[in-house]
Amino acid sequence: MDACMNLRLLRRLLLVAGAWLCAGNLAAQRSEAPTTAPVGAWLLEADMFGVTVDRHTPFNDGLHYRSTLAGSLLFSTGLTEKFDLQFGYEMWRQERVTGAANERYRGGGDGWLRAKWNFAGDESEGPAWALLPYVKLPLAGDGIGNGATDPGLVLVYGRPVGTDSTLHINLGGDWIDDTAGGRDVALYASTAWTRLWSETWSGYTEASIWVDRADSANWWGEAGLGIIRTLGERGWLDLAIYAGVTKAAPDFSPILRFGWQF
Repeated sequence: MDACMNLRLLRRLLLVAGAWLCAGNLAAQRSEAPTTAPVGAWLLEADMFGVTVDRHTPFNDGLHYRSTLAGSLLFSTGLTEKFDLQFGYEMWRQERVTGAANERYRGGGDGWLRAKWNFAGDESEGPAWALLPYVKLPLAGDGIGNGATDPGLVLVYGRPVGTDSTLHINLGGDWIDDTAGGRDVALYASTAWTRLWSETWSGYTEASIWVDRADSANWWGEAGLGIIRTLGERGWLDLAIYAGVTKAAPDFSPILRFGWQF
């Protein structure tokens, strides 16, 4: 298999996970919580800086991949106590491949239109469930996005565990344009365990997998650790780093996220 073909397949693997990697959340970097944004308020979540590095692609052909993003924004507002609307956009992204092939693309990324419906339970008191439908808007240029409108859906579960911990589980699907007039299905699952250490500090562990049914042998698995520092009553900083546990997954991905309610 030549380097150009492998490069296209590598981009496809990265696109499969894009809907969750670029989306903000209230649980951890990869996992959503069933709680919705407050009515009459706006919640801003911004990936201030993030890097994804992969020096051991599944094709073993000397391709080295690096993706850098800055200013990936998500705005959420509650329309009712159980339903919110969300808008997202990647302000700047750079995709770079070196080795057997050398390419670099930079510019604005895709947009996102999402909604969350907490249809059962209250996460502060016990088990809660939510549905999160979304659609990717093809705003990115060539080499960054696939130029297609791709829908998806996530089932979100969350509950308190004891007095100082929470558990979140997500199951989702992404319907990706296959460039041939059809759609391929990518399946996703993640879980996050968050523990409150003090009034201002908490930490979490998280694991996630992505499987593109068109290329299921190259499934993507990651595990990570994160730490959260609250900033007063309305803001927080979230720093996490993820490591790939399968050959197809990136080697590591550090991300710094900022959140503020106004």
